[in-house]
Amino acid sequence: MQELEYYEEEEEEEEEPWPMMVRYEVIEYILRRYGALQAKDIAKILGCKVRDVNAVLKHLERSGRIRREKLGRNFVWCPSEESHLGVIYY
Repeated sequence: MQELEYYEEEEEEEEEPWPMMVRYEVIEYILRRYGALQAKDIAKILGCKVRDVNAVLKHLERSGRIRREKLGRNFVWCPSEESHLGVIYY
């Protein structure tokens, strides 16, 4: 009896795992939709830990997609000015 060889499909390696990319897009959407928010507010909306949200926010800030502004004693996160130059849907 001849054995069939088993080939595993190799997944293409991506820069970021897709669940993390979804987080980036969801948080960026929330900021575009609702304006400036604190990290604790975003965490409450998503049901996540504040430190997880902060990590995503800092990554988005480094990539230039959002910015952090000082408001009183706290910081708020808001979309960068360049965000509106993206895709336009008609």
